[in-house]
Amino acid sequence: MDGVTELAARIKGMETSQYSPMIGTITSLPELKIQLGDRVQIGADKVIAVFDIFKTVRHDTYTEYVNLNKQVVLLPCISESGSTVRFIAIGVVL
Repeated sequence: MDGVTELAARIKGMETSQYSPMIGTITSLPELKIQLGDRVQIGADKVIAVFDIFKTVRHDTYTEYVNLNKQVVLLPCISESGSTVRFIAIGVVL
């Protein structure tokens, strides 16, 4: 089973409709990784954000990623053939 098919199967197994919003946690930046549930992890190739998901704040000795470890609201987008799953990140949960 290829990665896209496995991801689609796991999302379907979470019993959500294909257009229901989902909540994930940003676990890695600048190499974007978002955790959905216990097992599904998606990367930057599957996410389109409508906000600056990589926003940073510079401090004297380091740079902080503002959205790291925050929850993000995602809308799944499934192609008509059902073979491509992508997500639109619409914002972070405050």
